[in-house]
Amino acid sequence: MGCSLMEMTKEYQKLCIDRAANVCYQEFDVPAVFPIELKQYLPNIAYSYDKQSPLRCVILVALRDIEQGEELFSNYYTIVS
Repeated sequence: MGCSLMEMTKEYQKLCIDRAANVCYQEFDVPAVFPIELKQYLPNIAYSYDKQSPLRCVILVALRDIEQGEELFSNYYTIVS
């Protein structure tokens, strides 16, 4: 994937009646042993080492291949489990 989270966020739109969802929401618990080089991509990472609490994120999961520049559509009624 060649675009940043910020670029993806700008392209994110709600589901239109004439378009099917191409992404869905999914909760994700970041493991305690998450690679340090990937933590830069987490927008809400803890800044203190005093407390090791789990980090829960809601991520977008592609339901099919997404082309560069394509708008992202989601159904707001997706059940997050």
